[in-house]
Amino acid sequence: MTVGLAVLALVNLGPISLVVRQALSPASESVRWPLEAVPRSLSWQNVQELWETHDVATRVTLSAWVGLASMLCCFVVGVPAGWSLGRWRAAKAAGTGGALLVRMIPPIAIALPLTSTLIPAGLYNHPWGFGLILAHVLTGTPIALLVSFAAFRDVPPELEEAAHVDGCSPLRAFAMIAVPAARGPLAGAAVILFLTSWDEFLYALMIQLTNRTMPPLLYYYTEYGQLGAASAMALVMILPAIAVIGFLQRFVVRSSYAGGVL
Repeated sequence: MTVGLAVLALVNLGPISLVVRQALSPASESVRWPLEAVPRSLSWQNVQELWETHDVATRVTLSAWVGLASMLCCFVVGVPAGWSLGRWRAAKAAGTGGALLVRMIPPIAIALPLTSTLIPAGLYNHPWGFGLILAHVLTGTPIALLVSFAAFRDVPPELEEAAHVDGCSPLRAFAMIAVPAARGPLAGAAVILFLTSWDEFLYALMIQLTNRTMPPLLYYYTEYGQLGAASAMALVMILPAIAVIGFLQRFVVRSSYAGGVL
C-alpha cells in the first residue's frame, strides 16, 4: 500500500512540482542543466513580470467566465435531457448513441464551419467570449447528458412517483428529488466540464483571435522559448482550477438515496 501511495503521489504531484519549481526559479536557473529538483533560490520575478506586462488578470477573468458559463449552459441542456433518457427508456439508445457520436467528431471538423458561422453573427473574437462559450457547449453537452443519464438511472423512480402522489409536478419532482439524489455524479460532471473548458486550446486559438483565454498564451510562451513565463502562466492556471475542484469536491459523493427503495 505504501508503494502504491508513493507512486500515486509521484504521478499526481510530480508535474505540479515541476511547474512550481520552474515558475519560482530565477531566470539564471531556468536554463541550468542538469535541472536541479530544488532551486538554489526562489523568486517571484516570473510571476510578477507576467502579471504586470501581459494583462493576466483579464485573461484569468475571461477564462473563468467562459468555463463557468459553458458549464452552466451544458447543465441546463444536458441534465434535463439525461433525466428524460433515464425515465424514457425507449429513447435511451438513440440519445446516448447520438451523444457518443458527437464526442467522436474531431474538434477541427467542427471548429472551421463554426468559426465561419460566428463571424457574420458578431460572436467571433467577442470580448466576452460568447462564440467560445457556444463551441464549448456544443462539445460539453454530450458529457453532461451521458453522466446525468447514468446518475438518474440509479435514482429509484419510486421517489419521484411518491412526490407526484403528494402533488408535485414533474418539473418540481425533477428539481427537488432527482437532482439532489444525483448530486454526486453531477458535481463530478461539473468539475470535468469546467476543467475541459479551462484547458481547451483549439477553439480558443481559432475563435478568440485577440481576446485570448489562457491556453493559447501558454502555447505562445512555450513556442518562443519563454520558459519562465510559460511556467508562471501554468502556475496561474492551476490555482483557480484547484479552487473550483475544492469547492465541488464536497458534493462528489454517492447519493444516499441510491438503492434506498427495495
